Amino acid sequence: MAIDIKKVLLLGGGPTSIGHENELDAAAFERVMALKKTGAQIIYVDNNPFSFASEEIQPANVYVQEVNFQNVINIIDKEKPDAIMATTGGLNAMQIAWQLAESDVLTTNNITLLGMRPTDLKKVIDNQKLRNLLTEINEQVIASKIVANDEEAMDFVRDVGFPVIVKPISPSHDTSRFICNNTDELEDALEVSFKRTYIKRCSIEQSIVGYKEIEMVGLRDSNGNKILISGLEDMDPIGIHSGDSIIFAPTQTLINEEYQALRTATFRIMDALNIAGTCHVQFAQSRTDSNYFVTKVSPFFTRNTLLAAKATGYPLTYVSSFLELGYTLTEIKLPTKYSKYLAFMEPTMDHVVVKIPLWPFRDITDVDQHLNTLMKSVGSTIGIGRTVEEAIIKAMHSSQFSPRDILPSVSTVDDDAVINQLIHPLASRILILMEALRRGFSIDELSELTRIDRFYFYKLNQLLRAQDFVINNPLSAQAVEIGHNYGFGDGMLAELWQVNISTIRRINRNCNPVTYKEVEPSAGEFRETTNIFYSSYELENESKSDSGKTALVIGRGGNQLGPNSAADYYTSQILWTLKKSGYKTIIMNTNPNAVSLTPQLSDKQYIEPIQLGNILNIVSLEKPDVMFLPGNRHYLSNELEKFADLNMIVLPPDQKVAKYKNHQATTAIDVFIDQDKIIPITSISFFTRSDRTEVRYINDYQQPMEQWQTDETELISKALKLLDTSKWQGLVQVLFNKVDSHYHFSGIRPIRITETAFLTKTTGVNWVNALVKKHLGILDFNQLEKQLIPETHQRYSIMKAHFPFRELQSSRTDGTTRQEVGASLSFKNMSNT
Repeated sequence: MAIDIKKVLLLGGGPTSIGHENELDAAAFERVMALKKTGAQIIYVDNNPFSFASEEIQPANVYVQEVNFQNVINIIDKEKPDAIMATTGGLNAMQIAWQLAESDVLTTNNITLLGMRPTDLKKVIDNQKLRNLLTEINEQVIASKIVANDEEAMDFVRDVGFPVIVKPISPSHDTSRFICNNTDELEDALEVSFKRTYIKRCSIEQSIVGYKEIEMVGLRDSNGNKILISGLEDMDPIGIHSGDSIIFAPTQTLINEEYQALRTATFRIMDALNIAGTCHVQFAQSRTDSNYFVTKVSPFFTRNTLLAAKATGYPLTYVSSFLELGYTLTEIKLPTKYSKYLAFMEPTMDHVVVKIPLWPFRDITDVDQHLNTLMKSVGSTIGIGRTVEEAIIKAMHSSQFSPRDILPSVSTVDDDAVINQLIHPLASRILILMEALRRGFSIDELSELTRIDRFYFYKLNQLLRAQDFVINNPLSAQAVEIGHNYGFGDGMLAELWQVNISTIRRINRNCNPVTYKEVEPSAGEFRETTNIFYSSYELENESKSDSGKTALVIGRGGNQLGPNSAADYYTSQILWTLKKSGYKTIIMNTNPNAVSLTPQLSDKQYIEPIQLGNILNIVSLEKPDVMFLPGNRHYLSNELEKFADLNMIVLPPDQKVAKYKNHQATTAIDVFIDQDKIIPITSISFFTRSDRTEVRYINDYQQPMEQWQTDETELISKALKLLDTSKWQGLVQVLFNKVDSHYHFSGIRPIRITETAFLTKTTGVNWVNALVKKHLGILDFNQLEKQLIPETHQRYSIMKAHFPFRELQSSRTDGTTRQEVGASLSFKNMSNT
C-alpha cells in the first residue's frame, strides 16, 4: 500500500569525487521526474554546483548546502517533511539517515524513512551488525579480527589458514595492506603495521585475493516480491577495486548453478534487510569450487546500480522510486514506451556491455599508478555489442581520447616489463594483456599470472586474429565485414590501412550496411521503444529516423579531470533547451554515469564510440537539422567541417581561442554578447590555494568581486570598452590582474564550463539555455536582459574546486584547472566579510 506523502526531503550526493561521478545526480533527476507524478512537494539539499537535478525543483525548495547531519536537521525544522529519501545520496546520505534515526529526529518529527526501516539501516551502517546478520542467514563473510599482538594474530591464522591480509589501524588514513602467504611474511607485516598504528592494534582478515568479483543488482517491494536486474562480472580478480576493473554485463564465466546461488543470496539479503527499492550486492566467487563470500551490501544507488540499468534498458530508478513509496512491483505502471513489459519481469539481455575505467595519471603524475584495492579511476566508458569481442573493442575505442580512431600501442614495452605489469597491473592493463598474447604467452600462463579467467584471454585472442586478418587484407570487402563484426569502426579501419575514411565508406556500399539494435529489457520478445541503440552489422535496423526538427548532441564521453562532471551538466542543459525549443533530441555518449543519458532528456540515445565514422553513420541515418559538438574535440570538428551539409555548432567554444596579454588574473567581468549587443552579467574574484595568480591555477570563484561596492561599476565600463563584438560572441570573460589597487587588463576568453554552471546557479539565469537559443537564432535578447536588472548584491556566492590528491595519496596541495574532480557551492552573507 502506497504511503501518503505530501512533502519529501531528497538528499543529494554532494560534489563529485573519486568513487562518485554523475550517477547520483542522474538517479536524483530521474527520481524527481517520477516524484512529480505523485504530486508531492520535493525539498532538495545538495551543494554540487553541477547538479542538474536541483534545477528541476522550484528554487525556493532547493537548499544549496553541504549534505551533513546538522544541515539536514535545520531543513527538517523549517520544512517539516513527511518523508526522507536518502538512497540517491550514496553512502553519506544513508549515514545521515541513520544518525537522524539514532538521535530520534525521525520519530520526534513523525518522518518516514523511505526504502528501509531505521532498525534495518543500522544493520547496513554498522559493519559488525551486518556480519552478524549475514551469518544468521547462512551467508559466508570474510573472517576478520582486531589483534593486539603476534600471538593473537597466529591464533587467527590457525583458524582460517593462509593467505591473510594485515592492515594497521590508524587515524592517519593509512591504507597499507600486506598480503601474507606464510609465517615469515606475517611476522614482517605485523612488525611494520604495529609501528604504523597509534593504538597498537592491527586488523587481520582472511584473504580472498584472486577470487572472482561478481555483483548483483536487485529490486524488492514491501511485500517481498523480488527481481534481479542484472549480474555483473569484473574481469579483474578480487584485489583490484571494482571501480578500477573492466566489468561485463551479463556475467560471462559463471555456470548456471553459481549464478542461481548468487541470485538467491541477493534475494535472501534483501529479505533480511526488508528493503523496498534497489540493492547492490558484491560477492567473491571461488575459481575452483562453488564457495563464495558476501563482500559488500549497498541498499542505495551506486555506479554499478546505474550500470545494470543502462545495460538492460530497465527503468530501475523510476521503479525504485515508487517501490520506496510503498507501491508493489505488480502495481507500478511503466512509461508508455514499455508497451507490454511489466515492472515485475526480470530483464533479459541479447547483447553484451563492457565498462572500461578512465584514470587521471596523465594529469596527476606523482602517484602510484598500480591498480589495487584503492580506487583511482575518475570515470568510465561503455561499449555495447552482440558479442563480447565487439563490446570490448567499442569500450576500448570509447576510452581512448586520442583525436584519431586508433588504439595506443605498448609494443615497445620489453618482456620483463610485460611480465611485471601482468603481475602488478597498471592502467594500460588490457593493452598489456593483448600484447602478451601477441608475444606468444600461453593462455594458461596468463591466467595463472593475472588470476583472470581463461575465457577473457580467448576473447582477446579472437580480437587479435581479427585485427591481423584486417591488416593483411587491406581494402577488401571481406576484411571490412570481419572488422565490422568484431567492433572495428570505419575510422579504425581507415587508420589501420592509412586511407581516408571516405574510402572505407565507399567500400561499405558493397558490404552489409550499419544497422542499430535496441537496448531493451525483453531481448526482443516485445516491441519496446526505449530508443536506446548501439550499432551492429546485421540485416534488421531497429532505429528509424524521426520526422520533424531533430538535433544531434555529441556528448563528452567518460569523466576525466578538468571540466569532469560540469561537462555532462553542460550537455544535459543543451539537450533540455533543445527539447523545450521543439526539437527531437538525439544524444550520442558512452558515459554510463551521465545525466545526459537519462531517458527524459532525449528522444533517442546512441551508445557509440565518439569517433568520426560512428558520428557519420548516425548523421546518415538521422539527418539532423543541427548538431552540437564539444569544443575540445578539435580533430572531429575539423573533419566534420569537410561535410558541407552539416549544420554544426561547437559549444562550449574551445578555450584555445582565448587571447592573453599576460597569464595572471585576480578579477573578471563576465558578459553575454549577441551580435553587437552586450549584457554585463557580474563581476568575479578569483582565488587559488597558494599565492599563485596564473590563470591555469584559478579554480575558486567568488561572485561578486571583492570591493564590488567601489570598483565594480568602473571595471564593467573598462571591460566593455575592451570588447570587440566582431570577434567575441556568447559568454565571454574579461580578465584583470589587481596590483597595488590598480586593475591591469590580462586577456579575454570564453567562459569555462565550470564557471558557466556557477553563473547559472548564482544569477538565476540559465546561461547554457541562452547560448543554445542564440546559436539557433531564437534568443529573445530583451527578455534575457530583463532577467539581469542591476541590483545591489545581497550575498557572496563561492565555488571551490575539489581535487583528488588525498584519495590518490598525491603530495600536491594545490592544483590546476586540469586537475579538478568536482566542486562545492556555498553562499556567504555580506555582513560576514
